[in-house]
Amino acid sequence: MSLIDVIVLAGDRGPDDPLARAAGVPGKTLVPVTGQPMLSRSLRGLADWKRLGRVFLVAPALQSYLDAALASGLGRDRLVMVEPEVSPSASVGRALLAAGEARPLLLTTADHVLIKPDWLDQMLADDSGADLLVGVVDFARVMQRFPQGRRTRYRFSDQSVCGTNLFLFRTGKADSVVVRWRQVEQQRKRPWRIISMLGLGNLARYLSGRLSLTAGFSALSEVLGVRIEARMLDDPLAAVDVDSPSDLALVESVLAEETAGC
Repeated sequence: MSLIDVIVLAGDRGPDDPLARAAGVPGKTLVPVTGQPMLSRSLRGLADWKRLGRVFLVAPALQSYLDAALASGLGRDRLVMVEPEVSPSASVGRALLAAGEARPLLLTTADHVLIKPDWLDQMLADDSGADLLVGVVDFARVMQRFPQGRRTRYRFSDQSVCGTNLFLFRTGKADSVVVRWRQVEQQRKRPWRIISMLGLGNLARYLSGRLSLTAGFSALSEVLGVRIEARMLDDPLAAVDVDSPSDLALVESVLAEETAGC
């Protein structure tokens, strides 16, 4: 069974991030989550994955980030530190260069505190013909699990989905998507603006509830010249990352439930 490299984005707004400022730490991914840095918790989830190869950690060159990474149990021999660029897309581009040509390769974020090996296995579950797989979760399942939660929703004609901050670069061809990502990365909380990349016709279909999930990804593939498919994950927790104090409280409550259930 081949090992899979993973890029983890841990660059953020530094001490200006509201969560970081409240916690008195240099950046959001160092904010304590039930007593442990967010970064340590997310990397521990990766370290538990049997197929994990190297981790390319995009994070500021501060000892506190390295310490948090090593506290996860991840061996130093598998950890490659990558300096952040001016934007997430540029940072991913730099990390892809550092990773070389080995594919498939996973991309996720350090605020994905609840990440589990099973989700990663699902991303690699079959030999899809896609160049890039985008992890999603059914919105109804997320709302069933967290009825009071607020998650970004992409409404398609056949179902609504939430993103998961999980991407599988199956082939080197997928790397070209990073260039176009720069055009939309500031709009990730505004689904209709992202859909507008697909042209006015598809935007109109999306806004009127006539664009299916498959058709949406097919149109995106045509625009980008790369075959992109959605990969549906079965755990609603995969839609939860930490962007706000309410997200932090939610994640800590989930971790408390998991600890109590052990």
